[in-house]
Amino acid sequence: MCRLLIVSNDPNEQRILQQSINDSFMNIKVLPPAETEQEALAIAEKLLPEILLIAIDHLDIDGFIVKRKIVQQLPNIKVIIMTERDNFQSIHQALRCGVIDYLLTPIDFNELKFAIDRCVKSLNQVSLMDVLNNKPTVLAKEQINTILDYIHEHYDEEINLTTLADIMHLNRHYVSRFFKEAVGMNFIDYLTAYRIEKAKQLLMKTEESITEISGTVGYIDSTYFSKLFKKKVGQSPHQFRKQYRGEHTPADLRVIYN
Repeated sequence: MCRLLIVSNDPNEQRILQQSINDSFMNIKVLPPAETEQEALAIAEKLLPEILLIAIDHLDIDGFIVKRKIVQQLPNIKVIIMTERDNFQSIHQALRCGVIDYLLTPIDFNELKFAIDRCVKSLNQVSLMDVLNNKPTVLAKEQINTILDYIHEHYDEEINLTTLADIMHLNRHYVSRFFKEAVGMNFIDYLTAYRIEKAKQLLMKTEESITEISGTVGYIDSTYFSKLFKKKVGQSPHQFRKQYRGEHTPADLRVIYN
């Protein structure tokens, strides 16, 4: 689950953005919006957003200054800038700040969705964009968010459908069907995808052995983990580490694996 903070002093813009994001993503939690620099910094400090969507024109001070202060608090936060400024200086400044995307207003909501999708994947999480055929009920979204939160917190443990059914106080078969309908993949495929993304992050950024990483992401058998990793990624864990050691996941990554 990724936490997203909207910074804009336009209540109508806040409402439209939040509605669009909620309708398009299952695993984005939109935090209470901020209208001022002080509100943005306070929310960032307290609720630790992972994605920042900031309308730099709709603030009392330079939006780039607000963005910079939040990034100082949260260096790994992914930033999307919204602005009317269609000029080289602003675009160049945004690129130098390392933003994920620079969106011109009025917002093209398809562009916004893909920008958020890139943010989620650059955070080494599975993006659940447009997985629902129908708009979910509030209860359904609360239920699936509870399940996803549990998986994200306990992915390194033994989890199965019975585990999820017990925490939700629901029938195992119902949870299986509900998860597939809501997320667009079955439970074990999602858990595997999430574990593989976490393993990729550890391979790039740590010196842990393959065996240690295997255990860290929930696989006791490191041989099985290595075979599964190669099947999903197309490279062995060792090959992946050799190629990407010290690098971050590309911000424009569009797919996790085939």
